[in-house]
Amino acid sequence: MRKLIKILLVVVAFVCGLAATNVKAATGYIYSHNGQIIHSSVGFSATSDGIYNVISSAWGGKIAATEFTSPEDLFIYTETYEEEGTTITQDKIYVVDSVSNKLFVFDENMNYLETVSRFEVVPDNFTNAQLLVMRTRKVVSSATSSVLFAEGMYPFASLRAVQDTPYEERTDNQKFYLEPLKLSGVYRSTRYLRDANNVIIEGQYEDLIYLCDNGNSQIIIVDAKTYKVVQVVSSPTDVTFSGKTFAPSKVVTDSAGRMYVISDGIYEGIMLMSNRGIFMRFVGVNYTTLTFWEALWRNLATETQRQQMSSILQTEFKNFTIDSQGFIYTVSRASTNPDTGVKDDTTMIKRINQAGKDVLTRNGYAVPKGDLITIRSGANAGGSQFSAVAVNEYGVYTVADSRNGRLFTYDNEGNLLYISAGSGDEISDLRNPVAVRYQGENVIVLDKNNKAVIRYQPTEIAKIINRAVKYHYEGDLESSSEQWANVITENPNYEYAYVGIGKTLLTSGRYQEAMLYFKTGYSVEYYSKAYKLYRDEIIKKYFPYAMSAILGLIAIGVGVKTYKKIRNRKPNTVGKGEDYE
Repeated sequence: MRKLIKILLVVVAFVCGLAATNVKAATGYIYSHNGQIIHSSVGFSATSDGIYNVISSAWGGKIAATEFTSPEDLFIYTETYEEEGTTITQDKIYVVDSVSNKLFVFDENMNYLETVSRFEVVPDNFTNAQLLVMRTRKVVSSATSSVLFAEGMYPFASLRAVQDTPYEERTDNQKFYLEPLKLSGVYRSTRYLRDANNVIIEGQYEDLIYLCDNGNSQIIIVDAKTYKVVQVVSSPTDVTFSGKTFAPSKVVTDSAGRMYVISDGIYEGIMLMSNRGIFMRFVGVNYTTLTFWEALWRNLATETQRQQMSSILQTEFKNFTIDSQGFIYTVSRASTNPDTGVKDDTTMIKRINQAGKDVLTRNGYAVPKGDLITIRSGANAGGSQFSAVAVNEYGVYTVADSRNGRLFTYDNEGNLLYISAGSGDEISDLRNPVAVRYQGENVIVLDKNNKAVIRYQPTEIAKIINRAVKYHYEGDLESSSEQWANVITENPNYEYAYVGIGKTLLTSGRYQEAMLYFKTGYSVEYYSKAYKLYRDEIIKKYFPYAMSAILGLIAIGVGVKTYKKIRNRKPNTVGKGEDYE
């Protein structure tokens, strides 16, 4: 009986140990050079006063629970203005809901400011052709549908009937509004103001909010101050879209005012559109990789055989963001070979340049793909599934994993810096993150299932890591090395910190010391670089002496050989007798 009790105690202790390991892995871990989980502090943590929802004091009960049921996107815009000779900056935070179809506006501390549910159209500002393609939401009993704005909701004649009435004299009944259907994306930016011929007016800009009106198959662009409609981008008429539905879900713009659009059901890539909403081309296509034999077989197969094969669908982009340099960071699912079922998860994160090419640096221990060890069974089986991405001003980016509710943060070289958050039943846990944005060193996450906005702040070790990465990005290698040394003090098992110090030593020309740190940090690539430079330095340093010694030895050898020849040469006896000696 005692033996049985001992066995049970051992089993219980073992199970408890596994549970403790799982909790630790979920709340504080990172991956080693060989892909093994090692303990590390989390990068970001949420506090109770950083969680915002309909019952939080910051919203003051001004948003009903029925209005905030399916939040889809969040965007932070920094406003800059002058006040009494002082430049002031403040953030505006926007959230859209796809069920209530409302735009919620908050200040930088997530205090509620206002709600916008409809957007005014001034018919005088649009041509008949433009009005005829606009769509709006129509409510029929409990159902909703999309109808043409100028023919369904508002008779076209009524739109023009108010033209003779000065705008300031028009009653609300004489005004017209677009009501979105399934709002799924929000973005704010400025662009050059243009005249009727689309020529830039120097020194003048438009401050605009872009709204993805998914259910109405359009993008509504409104003035950021008045919320009046400035432009509506409708479904492209290009032959590329024949038989397809334009369903914009996310949008960003570049410095030239061009729009990059993710549309549901479009697998060819991100849509690039001009500032006037004209489709230009696809960028950043997520190609499905086939082997040489698979591609050859598809080319040689008959039409009947091709129809029996699996269709090749490119992976659809899920979300994206754009940095200050115009690079677009995207997230998507792992691509699957249609014939073999093999998944490729190495390009789920991309950094797309102006030419539409992926230029993401992947120099870390593993490619940036979230969790390296995956669950093989259960509800969360499979690898990470990214749903959102954000990037800060020094190249550090954070991606949200909707499958496991985690945040993975990488530097601009693709090194995993830290892992944060995790799934669970607590309000601070992430159940379905759909948007993530940087606000200074903090990240703001919109969780669709929790119906909440959560502010995550960097932990103490994350602050040190961030400083080390930022200093290195700015070229201050000495300060970067000092911060990495502080990281090692906090966590000696943090392998990449040794690599960070090694990089500084490498740049400083201290190759032999750099090799030691790269070896400790298990960086084969950088160790090889340091070794090559160290070898070249040694050769350069001792080459003149070595060559002098070699040449000296050769000269000595030649001299000795010549001397021996002279010494052994017989005397000339021509014309002398035999008794000469």
